[in-house]
Formats: sequence, structure tokens, C-alpha cells
Amino acid sequence: MLKNNTLTKCATCLLFFLFTINIVFTSKSLCATITSIDQAMLVHLQSVLSAYKNVYSQLVKKDLKEIPDIAQKMTDAALQGTITEPEGTGRRMMQHILQGAEELKNADCLHETQTAYTSITNALLKYFKSSPDQLKRNELKLYWCKKDGYYWLQPQNLSPICPYASNESSVCTEIEEVKQ
Repeated sequence: MLKNNTLTKCATCLLFFLFTINIVFTSKSLCATITSIDQAMLVHLQSVLSAYKNVYSQLVKKDLKEIPDIAQKMTDAALQGTITEPEGTGRRMMQHILQGAEELKNADCLHETQTAYTSITNALLKYFKSSPDQLKRNELKLYWCKKDGYYWLQPQNLSPICPYASNESSVCTEIEEVKQ
């Protein structure tokens, strides 16, 4: 009877241990799926973010003449990201950024430029929402225009200015920082 009771306790402990290990590894693999970008691709993401910040600056000033050159740099970085990143969420993000950067490069007016910028922002948001600590690491803040419903990233050391205002004299006053 004593051997049978000890055997039952050991079997229960072993099953509990195996179940716990399975949960830990499963949850780690789910997290890896959400935020999986290759370390080598981070270099390309940094280049994309540098170009993104420059586009933001030009949009705020409503100075569109430099944007095609900046968009070409973003295109080059995103293309390299799609090449180096294995199949998965990181590659899909870079493919969306690449598509948006091509649209940005070919934009003919402020509205088309803002639309392409929105597309790039939406691709980046998926990454930053799954890895909110990366906002701080990249010295960025996420903002939202309550009036128009647009999101954007901007350098954390700048006062919030909406890049979607229709002209230089138009200033959006309904800006909110998105806390994660």
C-alpha cells in the first residue's frame, strides 16, 4: 500500500512537471511568433526608422521635395530586411514597409504622401505594439490624432505635432500619446 501511494505521488509530480514545462515552452513560442524578427534584421529596421523620422520631419514642415530621396533609403533598407528575414511576421512587416516606401517615393501630392506614410506607420505599429519596450529603445513615442484617427511615431524629444494636418497653418490640437 505504501509503495502504491508513493508511486502515485511520483507519477502525479512527474505529470505536473511535464505539463508545466509544456506550458512554459508553448507560451515562449507564442511570444516568439508575435515579435519574431531576426537580430540581423534589426539593422535594417533601424535604417527604416531613421528614414521614417526624416519623413515625419518633412511632413510636419509640409516640405515634400526631399521625401522621394528619403523614401528610396527606406525602400533599400526594407528590401534588405525582406531578404535577410526568414519567413514570418518580421518579413511581412518589411514587405508592407517596402510597399509603403515605394508608394511614398512615387507620391505626387501631400494626400498621397500622407496615405503612404500611414501605410508604413501601420506596418510599424504591429511590431511596436507587440514589443512596446522597443519604442523607448528607439527613442520614439506613439501618438494618435483624435480628430482624424491617425497614428504616428515621432522622436520622443519633440513636442507632439500631427503630420496629417492639411497645411502649415492648420494645427491639430487633439493629439494624445498612446501609452502601452
